Amino acid sequence: MPRFHRIKFYHIPCQTNFDLNCFIDETYLCLCTNDHHANCVKFDRHKNLECPSTNYCTNGAQCRQDHPNCPSTVICVCNECFFGSQCQFYSKGFGLTLDEILGYEIKRNIFLFDQPFSVKLSALITMIMFTIGTINGIFSIITFKNKTSQAVGCGMYLLASSITSLMIVILFTLKFWFLIFSYIDSFAQRLILYSNCMLIEPLLKILLYIDNWLNGCVAAERAFAVFKGVYFDKKTSRKLAKWVIIFMIIINVILLIPQLSYLHLFDDEKEERTWCVILYSSSLHIYNSFIIFFHFFTPFFINLFSAIFIIIATARQRGITQTENLYMKQFKNKLKQHKHLFISPVILILLSLPRLIISFTLDCKKSSKHFWLYLIGYFVSFMPSILIFVVFVLPSTIFKRSFKEAILHGRRRIPLLKMNFYSK
Repeated sequence: MPRFHRIKFYHIPCQTNFDLNCFIDETYLCLCTNDHHANCVKFDRHKNLECPSTNYCTNGAQCRQDHPNCPSTVICVCNECFFGSQCQFYSKGFGLTLDEILGYEIKRNIFLFDQPFSVKLSALITMIMFTIGTINGIFSIITFKNKTSQAVGCGMYLLASSITSLMIVILFTLKFWFLIFSYIDSFAQRLILYSNCMLIEPLLKILLYIDNWLNGCVAAERAFAVFKGVYFDKKTSRKLAKWVIIFMIIINVILLIPQLSYLHLFDDEKEERTWCVILYSSSLHIYNSFIIFFHFFTPFFINLFSAIFIIIATARQRGITQTENLYMKQFKNKLKQHKHLFISPVILILLSLPRLIISFTLDCKKSSKHFWLYLIGYFVSFMPSILIFVVFVLPSTIFKRSFKEAILHGRRRIPLLKMNFYSK
């Protein structure tokens, strides 16, 4: 077919393959427009378009210019996850975010009920998690606010963790709906995106880190109590817990400040989307990776080693008062008795692991073959905060008793409050 007649059919590839951005033949370079038509121009594929200097484009991007000697246009072909005129912005610099996973799925200026199935399912899961997480958080606060639970610092750590978990659930839900409304409501789009990027995402990350450390503090306090035995000072433990919680919050905020100063909103005109990105530097990337690993593994190992120490130490104390032959029997009994100390950190690490894996494996392609795996993994990573009552209260006889006492006390107060109200 002659070239002139053949070009009439160049719209077909764009209309049959919506993911196609461009294609080329021996004469023309064709770009697929947003309405899926081909915009073709003559193109000499043998012409050298490389820039003589590689200083303009950053982060390994390829530099291209329209004329070898006197260029009027210079463009940078960015690698995956990089944006900007010079490829200076990095979309994964702040760790895993919902924007990266769900951003391309949400359709602009379309109400929720007309959105793709993945978006509607995410909305349903978000609201289910919000409901369960709120109930769990309130029940946990009721349990650990009890004076019996706060006899030692451990109860104060768990109370702080309960409050943190409830805040995480609320911010997680706000973040999802902010993301949805930023595409539906164009009037408030900029303000919503800015709040999501600069406020909600950093707060959510700080609270997740604090929650991990509070769980580690609970385990460390339990191990220290076993180590001190009868010499363990409960009053000192409570005072120390207050200072540790304050110190932990301050440190986590300080560690995140270097990343906050590099955050930007980037307008992708081609995709008609706005992304929360970070001004990339290799040192910041190394720092961010270190922070993610540090906040993930350190609390986990504190949990694990504390549980092992408690079981071995208590079994050895019992073994001293009896015979050496009964040591293994005592060890097995203690392992069974304190199995919740192992169960809690193992559950926490398994539920948090998807967040760590996805943070380093998530690609930046518009259509990812692992989309559903990433989306489910993201939701699962919030389970430790949502199920705090299930993880810490239900396996413990003492905390279950405290919860029942708090509920009974509340039931007794309700009739008294009603009487006082009507007497007025």
